Amino acid sequence: MPSVFLLRRCAPSLQKARDVVVELPGWQINGAAQSVSEACGLIQRLQPDIVACDLNLPDGRFEKLAHASRRWPERPRILLLTDAADDLSLFDALRWGADAYCIETGSGSGLVAGLRRLTAGRATMSPRIAQSALALFGLGRSRLVDAQLPSSSRDISDAAGGMAPGLLSAEQHLLSLLAHGLLTSEICGHWDLDEAEIERRLAAIYKRMHALLSNPEPERLSA
Repeated sequence: MPSVFLLRRCAPSLQKARDVVVELPGWQINGAAQSVSEACGLIQRLQPDIVACDLNLPDGRFEKLAHASRRWPERPRILLLTDAADDLSLFDALRWGADAYCIETGSGSGLVAGLRRLTAGRATMSPRIAQSALALFGLGRSRLVDAQLPSSSRDISDAAGGMAPGLLSAEQHLLSLLAHGLLTSEICGHWDLDEAEIERRLAAIYKRMHALLSNPEPERLSA
């Protein structure tokens, strides 16, 4: 049974998230907080599977939680809750350790979809985030005509000229297609892959972004 810790910026948002999660079969809420300082100790003690966290909190942005979590022996997966995928601070939060994000909706469907994707090892990515990821890795966009080829989805050669060890050309092509503005469904059509496979690949790219934190000069690269 997956467990989730809710970290929301205010009481109404926290209650709304509670109402959504309690209706999810097989899920449990094992803790909640409204500030990073309150949440850090609770998360370490309760060890949830997932922390569903607002991008901006009363006592700091997500990066404060990400910095603290790198010292924990067991780190939960982190799902960011945001109103817009083009929030300028979202890419930095994903870079610093968030595993995925979801767009909040009035019905709570965004949170539900985000939790289900994350437990399945899947994630989404906006065109802006994809372009920023390419820049972070030191890569340019592939030509659209090349990236769309079905063979590009199977290209396991190293991404040329990149700064991320192990990044595949297929991943560069995927980021490029998103940065060009293609929808996930359109990429599925070009590559003859299902949506779940595309989203698993996006989740893997976020992990590669996290690995860059060990780069001795991370701040040299800007989103």
